[in-house]
Amino acid sequence: MKKVVLILIISLFAFAKEYSIIAFSTKTFNKKAAQKFIARFPNGVVKQYTRFVEYKIEPFGSYQEARSYLIKVRKFYKHPLIIPYNPNLGIVLYPKNKESFVKIKKRNVKIVSQVVNTEKNNKNKWLPYCKNECGCKIKKRYSWEINKTVILSSLNIKVKDYLKNENNKTVVLKGQNNRPHISENNNTVYENNICQLPSFSNYIFYLDIYGNLFKGQKDKKRLFGDNENIKLGIMYEKYFWNNWKFFTDSRIILSRNNYSGDISNKIYLDINELYIRSFCLNCDLANILIGRKKTEDFRSWWYDAPLDEIMIFNEYNLFTYQLIAATRINNETVTDDNSPKAKLKNSSFFILHSNYEYFYRNNLGFYYIYEHSKPNDGHVKNRKLSFLGIDLNGIRKNIFYWLNLGYSGGKIDKYTKTYRSEGYGFDIGFKAPYSQKFSYAASYAFGSGSNYFTQPYIATNYSDYLNKNISFRYYGEVLNPILENLHIVSLYGIYDMNPRESILASVHNYRQDVKKKSYFNTRYFYPTSGKSKDIGKEIDFVYQYYIEKQKKLKIGAGYFFGGDAFDYLKEKNAYRIFLNYRYYWK
Repeated sequence: MKKVVLILIISLFAFAKEYSIIAFSTKTFNKKAAQKFIARFPNGVVKQYTRFVEYKIEPFGSYQEARSYLIKVRKFYKHPLIIPYNPNLGIVLYPKNKESFVKIKKRNVKIVSQVVNTEKNNKNKWLPYCKNECGCKIKKRYSWEINKTVILSSLNIKVKDYLKNENNKTVVLKGQNNRPHISENNNTVYENNICQLPSFSNYIFYLDIYGNLFKGQKDKKRLFGDNENIKLGIMYEKYFWNNWKFFTDSRIILSRNNYSGDISNKIYLDINELYIRSFCLNCDLANILIGRKKTEDFRSWWYDAPLDEIMIFNEYNLFTYQLIAATRINNETVTDDNSPKAKLKNSSFFILHSNYEYFYRNNLGFYYIYEHSKPNDGHVKNRKLSFLGIDLNGIRKNIFYWLNLGYSGGKIDKYTKTYRSEGYGFDIGFKAPYSQKFSYAASYAFGSGSNYFTQPYIATNYSDYLNKNISFRYYGEVLNPILENLHIVSLYGIYDMNPRESILASVHNYRQDVKKKSYFNTRYFYPTSGKSKDIGKEIDFVYQYYIEKQKKLKIGAGYFFGGDAFDYLKEKNAYRIFLNYRYYWK
């Protein structure tokens, strides 16, 4: 029984050819304990594969070799284990200098396929491996996390800290009557197969102020405008029936718009989100959500919109999925610049999105989306499209990479003509660190024009995937195009002033795939002439200061330089300046 707990990570090492002796600590990293461990074992290393810290002696050429060595050092460990070893996984916590490792000399011993046995006459079992505490209210700190809930219930064991804290106290979690226990880092752990959530409610108020100034292109009259809105809202959540949650984000909005001299003011109630959802059903294998939810994918390349939906999903395993049937009951979707994408009333969507974390912090996803939208935005009145795609992203050697590859097919009914979409598009890029605070990124995006590729109407291309401290429109703050009939080459620079403040600068170059008269995603642009592929260039700057659930300040500016495709205009350039401030209180 002592050796069972760590078998749950054996699935990570299916192809390992070496073994490690390991002591397993449920406590957070302790530098003094790590130094003592390294002093005792020069071959030791402190790593983090999961939520737990692992104190290891590594590596050995075979299971027998590790077992022989374990007999000599067992007295220094609490419940030591032998596990398959993979040097490519995990974060080294101590020693920080990898070159200081003293490797054990391997002997020419034949590798044996035997691994750790749980108990006599018991077969090895692949225990459930989840990313979180089966949906419980625990802050996620690492990309791969263990489902201790199921382990504690299945094995009926006690989990202890294998290292004592400064007060020589040991935290013990007892699996009795599914009662929660508070660990030393104030996280709540639930120890039954069904992790029941406590019944409690929480609320927070917020004030959101947004202002936007825009000068568009010029033909016979100047297209300029601005809009402001003030949102006074409340977020409220209530946990009930042990495994359910109610959440709403509702606000009163005072809005002012000015487009080409036409000024309008209005005040109304907006329900941004209102839903109930489950936790822990079948260890999160199939949870359900009903209501209005802001649904978005990793980069908002496929979808990002508040939809009225029924969703069946799994969010914490290495393999996750979303199965969504959605519509939009009303049109009061608020966007920063009142984009035509807000008009989704009576549209319907079916979304299937699956993702597999096939390697530590590396993901492969698959998408299928069916869209029957009725935007009625002045250009398009009806769209019946299907979308297929894959998403690949991850981190290798401190370089973050991504690839979105998609296909769109179906009919697009415009007021002037019906188009057939049978096109392909992709977006590929990377981000790399230059120094501790500065990093740079580059991407290339393409949407075919000859066969007309387009993104779903609920895609916004507005995300924080390059830096969690700052959100931005990654195809341009001014032009903000849909990826259709376009080549877009982008360069980014990101500077983290401190953990709460960041600056992002970007440069974009736009070029059509096929010469066409095209409208873009904002109402401040005229259609292109159809005589040139050169759309233009754009430069953007975005600053953001953000403290979660306290305050947020975001300032940005962008300038678009129109290309040859806009030569028929008197003025083909445009700019946008915006400010957003949000404050939370109870």
